[in-house]
Amino acid sequence: MKNRNITLRPKSLLFGPLTHEAKEMLPMSDDELESLYLADFQGLHQEECAKQLGVSRPTFSKIIKSARKKVAEMLMYGKGIELIQEKRNYVLVYPTNDRITIHPYFITAKLFAFARIEGESIASITYIDNPIYQELHAKGVEIVDDDSAQGMAAGRIIPPLLKKGNMLVVKNLGEGMKRNIEGMGINIEYTDLSDIDSVLESLK
Repeated sequence: MKNRNITLRPKSLLFGPLTHEAKEMLPMSDDELESLYLADFQGLHQEECAKQLGVSRPTFSKIIKSARKKVAEMLMYGKGIELIQEKRNYVLVYPTNDRITIHPYFITAKLFAFARIEGESIASITYIDNPIYQELHAKGVEIVDDDSAQGMAAGRIIPPLLKKGNMLVVKNLGEGMKRNIEGMGINIEYTDLSDIDSVLESLK
């Protein structure tokens, strides 16, 4: 099967009725879930959905039709849905000052790391400078925490820098920034860990 572009990482894998046991569990693939996310949540036209997913327009039509039928069966007949996830390649983003650990502050970190995950291992990591940190440093501002960047339009500047990522891992994040990043289709995971290898292990 063609390697499809899966950006959504669900918080739960099982769905169904709360008042009784599901009569049947319907398997839903990650590309079916992604099709619902693109078409019904983001509201994209099918041509754009197919491009985003990495399939042809007719193939996308079949995928979304299957996904919607399963959701309808769950709602109408008391069935459940189990999300079946395959190992996929994705790009994990995290703020860092030393290229190794996750920095406790997102907006004022020196760098943003882009770790390409293949299967369950890091295949490569690239880095980009954080322009907010650079401007604060150039002005000689003492960086205490993310409040040090108030008034610098970080919510407008930073999210576009992360567009090549699929998942952001942070220790904390303001609500406004969170909405802007999730609006780009990037999933957010919170962690108390610092070492990126430990974080990756926790995400398996």
